[in-house]
This record gives sequence, structure tokens and C-alpha cells, in this order.
Amino acid sequence: MFTKLRTLTASLALLISCSATADIVIIGHPDSNTGTLDAQSVKKLFLGERKAFPSGHHATPMNHVVGSPDRKEFFSSVLGMAESSHNRHWKRKLSTGGGNSPIELSSHDEVLRSIANTPGSIGYIDARLVNDTVKVLLTIDDYDDV
Repeated sequence: MFTKLRTLTASLALLISCSATADIVIIGHPDSNTGTLDAQSVKKLFLGERKAFPSGHHATPMNHVVGSPDRKEFFSSVLGMAESSHNRHWKRKLSTGGGNSPIELSSHDEVLRSIANTPGSIGYIDARLVNDTVKVLLTIDDYDDV
């Protein structure tokens, strides 16, 4: 009985850990012409260090709202910073006239809808939620892989 319980517990833990490390995808407007994107170029766009995709086309970054699990994972895996560091970064940047921080969207549906309707937009979403209204630009296979 104890062996079966231990096996069941281990299986459940594995299942939970697999779902906690789902892929995240970087998405854009369906007609996006971004050029070759990698995690570093995405990071530069979201931190305001670049205003255009590698192709030269203007980019409009869109974030999930503060507190979103997708935002937390994106910040950790792609941006390499916590929410507090991101806030400090943008306060400094805005105080010196360094551009505009990314637009914040309140739900997965709003992220998909806004990106589908905004040429040049770029955002991120759990890969399981992506649909054919947006274009997948880059897949981050595992939050811990970046």
C-alpha cells in the first residue's frame, strides 16, 4: 500500500511540474514582417532598447497586466528581471524621455485581440492559448531554457 501511494504521489508531482513549465510563445500581428527574432531581440524590444524589429519595421510591445502568470514567467525567462526591476527600469527610462513602456493588457483574450488588430504589435502568451488570429514569432520551449 505504501509503495502504491508513493508511486501515485511521484506521478502527481511529475504531472504538476510538467504543467508548470508550459511553453510560452512570442506572438505578433498576422501580417508581421519581423525578420529573424531571438530571445535577445525580444528583450530589447520590451525594454525599449530597440523600437523596431530586425526587419526595420516599427514594433509595438504589449505586456500582460501586473500579476499575470504569463507576465511573471516572461519577465523571468526572457527579460531576466523581476517586476520591481522592470518598474525601476521604466521609471528611469521615462524620466529621461526614453520612450514609452509597453501597453498593458488585462486578459489572454485581450492580448490575442489587440495583437491580431494592431499591425507591428508583439506580445507573449501561453502556447496552449494561441490561436490562428495571431502569428507565432518565436517559441520559448521551457521557461527555464532561456
